[in-house]
Amino acid sequence: MVTLSYYPTGPMKRYELNEFLLDWPKIMRQVSSPWARQFTEDIWELSADPRWRPTLKQAHFIRQIHRERSEGDIDVILIE
Repeated sequence: MVTLSYYPTGPMKRYELNEFLLDWPKIMRQVSSPWARQFTEDIWELSADPRWRPTLKQAHFIRQIHRERSEGDIDVILIE
């Protein structure tokens, strides 16, 4: 049994989910493993229901996938 302490960031609020979903179509195109592809498609479909909130485990993987896929999107501006 996994306890709440295993997921340190806790449950996901709707506004946080909406921020992640802005990039979700791009993330759905980028994932390569069959599990991740199915997971991203399921989350996209479930998010259409305004009452739906991800479970702790789903929220953990949403954050992880989003973090991994958006690391390369940051434009670095060097100041001389």
